[in-house]
Amino acid sequence: MLYGFKYDSPVGQLSLIKENEKLISISFLDHSLPGPQSAKGKNFKEIIRQLNEYFFEGRRKFEIEYDLCSSVFGSMVYAEMLNIPYGESITYSDLASKVNKPKAYRAVGSACGRNPLPIIIPCHRVKSKSGLGGFTGGLHIKRFLLQLESN
Repeated sequence: MLYGFKYDSPVGQLSLIKENEKLISISFLDHSLPGPQSAKGKNFKEIIRQLNEYFFEGRRKFEIEYDLCSSVFGSMVYAEMLNIPYGESITYSDLASKVNKPKAYRAVGSACGRNPLPIIIPCHRVKSKSGLGGFTGGLHIKRFLLQLESN
């Protein structure tokens, strides 16, 4: 069963979607929610608690059950993103090298853009050599998240 909840965060409304007990999507842009809506967030209590701790109390790592639907390459990229320390960033090229595909920096960028769980899987910590790079939610959100983690 799919459940949805709209979470009001400091970067705007996030749409959270769970399948059964596991988080499968966080979206900055798509606010249409499938299945029963969790008006008070009761099905999302732990996720909301951890997101609040991240935004307001300095939580550095999430302990949320999630399920990723991704290609093998995407899964490797997401696994490496989880190793980027809070408050630090790496380039798309560096991440490509970490997944043993040093020339696949564009594919890494595409995987970042398709990340179904931004914030939880910290694609905002991946930048281009010459600047921020892109971010599905918008560069203002990427800047906010990087600034939040730099304090």
